[in-house]
Amino acid sequence: MNRKLKIAAVASFVAVALGYTLAFAHHGGSMYNRERELILEDAVVVRFMFVNPHARLLFSWEDGEGTVAEWEGELSGSNELVRSRISADLVEAGDRITVKGFPHDSIPRNLRLSSIVLPDGREVPLP
Repeated sequence: MNRKLKIAAVASFVAVALGYTLAFAHHGGSMYNRERELILEDAVVVRFMFVNPHARLLFSWEDGEGTVAEWEGELSGSNELVRSRISADLVEAGDRITVKGFPHDSIPRNLRLSSIVLPDGREVPLP
């Protein structure tokens, strides 16, 4: 094998290995505290973004002291949601729902959602 081909092969291997490592690290989820699930009742949907790489649910929630704040919930990507029979019309702006999820270690009011209880009382587990 000539020298240029060896260098190209090694460079390709390093690029693939580095890309795989970064993707795996990003999707590890270690930034969410899985030992502390939050349940936010009577949250109001602001916007549901059914996108990749992660769908997002923006909602407002009033805490026990009467302070209303906007929260962001992270879900799987739209491809995985569709495979789990979850569609873009799951919730609409103004819906009152219960949100369950795990808080981010360093971003306030950010959750990795585990499920949503819809206005009709059905609980939808999220992948």
